[in-house]
Amino acid sequence: MFSELRRYFNYRVRYTFDSICEVIYSMIFITGIIIIFNSDKPINLLYFFIYYSITNVILLANEELEFEIRTNQYTNIKTTRRTPMMIYIARSTTYFIWSTLIFLISIILSHLFFNGKFFMPSLHLVDLILMSILNYAVFFVLYTMAIKLTERFKRVSVLLNLFNTIMLFYSGLVFPAPFVSYADVLDIFLNKK
Repeated sequence: MFSELRRYFNYRVRYTFDSICEVIYSMIFITGIIIIFNSDKPINLLYFFIYYSITNVILLANEELEFEIRTNQYTNIKTTRRTPMMIYIARSTTYFIWSTLIFLISIILSHLFFNGKFFMPSLHLVDLILMSILNYAVFFVLYTMAIKLTERFKRVSVLLNLFNTIMLFYSGLVFPAPFVSYADVLDIFLNKK
């Protein structure tokens, strides 16, 4: 896993300008959501992180896979002992670490200017384990679908951006949804005291 992490960070260094722009975009996006969130109660930081990490990891995997397909590197990946899907599942950890770093930097900067605009729910160990299992299962299904769609159609970034927008507004993780949403399912674990 360490070699995969090193490979990804070398990729980020090689495309430094793009990486800087991505960090700036993500920071503006996260702080922008916090600014425009107009509600009596603060943003649930855990839910916001779940939304951001799931969608961002999927988008990062798609971006890299599309790049590898365009540059014919994907042909080499298909000839290795591990399947491309297994390689991308292993890479998801690296994408998650990258996304977490960007999220943490953005939240720390936001906290300086918007103190009290978000909260972190307290979880028992069992709740944390159950939520982790549920979120990993949802993530794994969505991630696998994104990889398979990208392998099949070569370019699905617009579809994934549409999915990102749907998750942002209708999952209930960031903005309240007027119907039963994914956030309501997660609330079962948070409120079952």
